[in-house]
Amino acid sequence: MCKVKARVKGRKLILQSLGYRGKREAKTEVGDLRQARAFIVYKKDAKGLKVGSTVTVQIGRKKIKALVKRWSRGSRLLLPKEDRPLRNLSARSLRRLIAK
Repeated sequence: MCKVKARVKGRKLILQSLGYRGKREAKTEVGDLRQARAFIVYKKDAKGLKVGSTVTVQIGRKKIKALVKRWSRGSRLLLPKEDRPLRNLSARSLRRLIAK
């Protein structure tokens, strides 16, 4: 898992990537983001996200439609409509999006 900067409903948020393609997590954060199938929104940022709604998540220049689902202890899971939405982004642009 790694953290990524994103914009959801006009607010800048930090999301956590989740769900990997292979048997194990990637060794680098860039590879980790390319494999990501879902994103977690922290509880403190999840107030305006209604469960079952569809939101547009902007990560860099890429806009992704995602379904909002319940997750652990008040946080929300953003499940993109397409599988592995960040797989085609360049390593350079992904490096800029990783939150420390």
